[in-house]
Amino acid sequence: MKKSFCLLFTLTLLLSVPCCTEQKTENAEILAKINDYELTKEEFEFLLVSDLEFDPDFKLTEEARELFLDQLIQQELFIQEAKRLRLDTKEKFIKAIERYWEATLIKELLDLKGKEVNKRTYVTQEEVEVRYEEMKNSNDTIPPFERIAKEIAQNLKEEKKRKKLREWINTLRKTAKIEINEEQLSQD
Repeated sequence: MKKSFCLLFTLTLLLSVPCCTEQKTENAEILAKINDYELTKEEFEFLLVSDLEFDPDFKLTEEARELFLDQLIQQELFIQEAKRLRLDTKEKFIKAIERYWEATLIKELLDLKGKEVNKRTYVTQEEVEVRYEEMKNSNDTIPPFERIAKEIAQNLKEEKKRKKLREWINTLRKTAKIEINEEQLSQD
C-alpha cells in the first residue's frame, strides 16, 4: 500500500512538474529525453527528494538513483501511451483526479487546523491532578502520580484537541447553508 501510494504520488508529481516548468531554461541540464519529453536534472532531483521523504530509512546509492530514473522513464512512457489513447480525457480518470484532489485538500485543511488547535491547547497542573484523583478513585492499583502525570497530561491534551476540532466541524456545519432533498434521499 505504501509503495503504491509512493508510486502514485511520484506519478502525480511527474505529471505536474512539466506543467510548472514549461519554459525550461536553455542552460537546463537534460538528464533524459523520452520521446519529446525532456527530464532535467533539477526535476529529477526534486522528484527524488520528494520520494525520499516518504521513506526516510531508504539508502540512496548510485544504483538506487539509476533505478529511480528507470522508474521515472517507465512512468513517462506510460503517461505518453495513456495520453496517446486519450485516457486522460475519460470521465472516469477525471473523476478519480477530482477525488484525489479533494482528499488531498481536506487532508491539508485538517493538518492546518490540527496544528492551529495544538498551538492553542494546553493542560494545567490542576487538570492533571483532578484526572489522577478520578483514576485513583476508580482503580486502587494505579501507579504513583509522578510516574503517570506526563501521560495523563498528554491524554488530556488529545481529548481537548479532539473536542476543539469537533466544535470547529460543528461550527462549519451550523454556519453553512445545507439543503437536503429528503425525497431524493429515500428513493431507490
